[in-house]
Amino acid sequence: MLYSWADSKKKSNLMLSAFEPGLDVIPWLGSFTNMGPVELAPESDAPTFPIKPSEKRSYAQNCVVWIRQSGLQADIQKILRHARKLPEKTQNFYKELNRLRKAALSFGFHELLEGMATILDRECTLLPGSAHPDAALQLTHCATALRNSSKDYNTPVLPLKTKFSMDD
Repeated sequence: MLYSWADSKKKSNLMLSAFEPGLDVIPWLGSFTNMGPVELAPESDAPTFPIKPSEKRSYAQNCVVWIRQSGLQADIQKILRHARKLPEKTQNFYKELNRLRKAALSFGFHELLEGMATILDRECTLLPGSAHPDAALQLTHCATALRNSSKDYNTPVLPLKTKFSMDD
């Protein structure tokens, strides 16, 4: 897809977005077979375009914007700050990790998932001896989950239930 995009009043760009081939490759758009005017839609129960998402979207949350490298770095650093404070920051860690994962899958930035998994593996090896045992388990679990990420960006990475978890 070729389109114009402006980041300020003085600077505009011609952008090229490449998508994987197929009929259902843009998760938020739905299947291309459902696109078209309502009059031409088949009489079946198949939904017509536009398809309403199954989950209600919250517009109160900030969207992920990685126009500059510093935005991506800040998101990764935030995840690492929470990772170093596991298990106390488990909820925040998984919230930020899933936010980054969902954005990376939406943008087709699969290399980021592999890179983040490598960073989490490295953080696991750098944990001090005094670190909580749950921290290493959670970091390893997340690294594996990021490497095995499917294209379903609505399925979050959930915290690993361990014998150290406070919920058990």
